[in-house]
Amino acid sequence: MGPVRTLFAPAAAAAARHWRVIRVPSPAAGEVPPGLLEQLLACQNAADLVDRPGDPPTGRAELRSLLAPPFRGHRFLLLAHDRFGRLLGFARLGIYSAFHRELAHGALTVHPAARRRGIGTALLEELAAAAGTRGRGRLVLDGPRNAATEAFARSGGLAVGGCDLRSRLCLDSSALPGRLAAVMPTQRSATDGHLVPLRWTGACPEYLVDALLQTLDSLHADPADPAVTPFTAAEVRHREHAAWQAGLREYTACLLDPGTGRMAALSTAHTADGVRGEQNETVVMPAYRGRGLAIRVKAHLVSELLAAEPGLRMLDTYNAVANTRILAVNRRLGFEPVDTHAAWTMPLSSNGVVRRG
Repeated sequence: MGPVRTLFAPAAAAAARHWRVIRVPSPAAGEVPPGLLEQLLACQNAADLVDRPGDPPTGRAELRSLLAPPFRGHRFLLLAHDRFGRLLGFARLGIYSAFHRELAHGALTVHPAARRRGIGTALLEELAAAAGTRGRGRLVLDGPRNAATEAFARSGGLAVGGCDLRSRLCLDSSALPGRLAAVMPTQRSATDGHLVPLRWTGACPEYLVDALLQTLDSLHADPADPAVTPFTAAEVRHREHAAWQAGLREYTACLLDPGTGRMAALSTAHTADGVRGEQNETVVMPAYRGRGLAIRVKAHLVSELLAAEPGLRMLDTYNAVANTRILAVNRRLGFEPVDTHAAWTMPLSSNGVVRRG
């Protein structure tokens, strides 16, 4: 799964606390109480107006999916309320049983009107304590990289562990059909290996699950790192069900090698509101690299989105800034840079205290 729509608070000024933080289990995607969902949505969208001007507001389905990411494990929600019960900020924590088992994944949002009161710092301390006491060695927070987040990160003992560029494809661009047609030849070329383009919506067809697992593992699994576990069919089905519960509509395109039954390339995307979509994985298996398949499979995916979601206006994607090949592919399709996001990391001890030095 790629970076999400979350924010850090600016560095806090010392002040008396007229608010409190509580920790609750994060509800399942389809079980968020309406009152709580509306409070969280109002806080998130107020923050987005300040920090991500011009973006469409976060929708209910999108927020539900962020509260319950489709991974097995435990999730917690931290809520900061003032004395009148108004939500000032919130944070999410995921302790997952698959992939990177030494990491805890968090996100933090503070209402613009409540910033610089220490709320962000208090939420970060609670995230670190919850992650450390559950045996995780590092806390990772995703957020945009700007002056405010840099200052907050330094004050909180966070360092940049990775950096992604967010790029956006305008799906109503008059130039897009021509770009897609240029990379999706009507006849198979000799370098294709007679690959067959396939597309599906929602759950992966049963006969393709094994091929899907191999493809995902080529991107995520690391035989040299026992903390990074391979995908399983159960994990894939769990992800699909959780996305469906949240109200996400998922789309997948692949290029299948009928001779081996393997997927040579894969690309996925989802939308919650039918206005903005987000592209997730794009994978080319090692044996098939160097044939221009990444741009082809992405083009097939975009074509599917255009046909299935006529109201979709934009498609966002996040890629490592060092991944020059996929960034070049994105530019050829018409993606334009929007902003930069960082994976901020914090080393933890068993009691959640930051390990420094």
